[in-house]
Amino acid sequence: MSAAGDRPAEGGRRPGRGRPARRGQPFSLNVRPLRSRPGTRRQVYLEGQLPGMFVSSARVADDATVRFDGYVESTLGGVTVAGEVTAPWTGVCRRCLEPAEGEVVAEVRELCRDPGEAAWEEDEPYPVGHDELDLQPIVRDACILELPLAPLCSDGCLGLCPTCGANRNRDECSCDVPTDTRWSALAGLGSEAAEPSEPTEQEAE
Repeated sequence: MSAAGDRPAEGGRRPGRGRPARRGQPFSLNVRPLRSRPGTRRQVYLEGQLPGMFVSSARVADDATVRFDGYVESTLGGVTVAGEVTAPWTGVCRRCLEPAEGEVVAEVRELCRDPGEAAWEEDEPYPVGHDELDLQPIVRDACILELPLAPLCSDGCLGLCPTCGANRNRDECSCDVPTDTRWSALAGLGSEAAEPSEPTEQEAE
């Protein structure tokens, strides 16, 4: 139970929790009641779509459901936001070049300050108003930072054969493993060192 009592959490609908977010603003919260009582904490569950989240190798689909599950807490001069952000991602496996997918799981904890406070700095990315807090920038940043830069379809992916290009996860490949010709001159040194040398005449005497 939150410090606010038995009131449902604000945001998207979840079984037994919350009420629907405002249409078109799934990550926006009314914080006026919260900010009128510093130290008050409220559990929050929000979900919605956030188009345009991607890196060079992976992305969250524009129509995918992004979720925030955590709490907001009123403090002097701002609001603390903490919780977990989750979202499905898709990309291309770096080894076999086949589709890859997974889930972003990001822990967040941010202090959103009131621009009217003396402690406010111009480069602070997450402002909060007296009436409203928009969690979209926090959720978006958390997702983008956790997207994989080198996705894998599975930890055991065997990748492509460098000779014939076969996907070794599903195709048998009889190609020899290529060797580096730069080391060919050293290839026989081990066997030569292991063979006993013939004794010289002086040694035989």
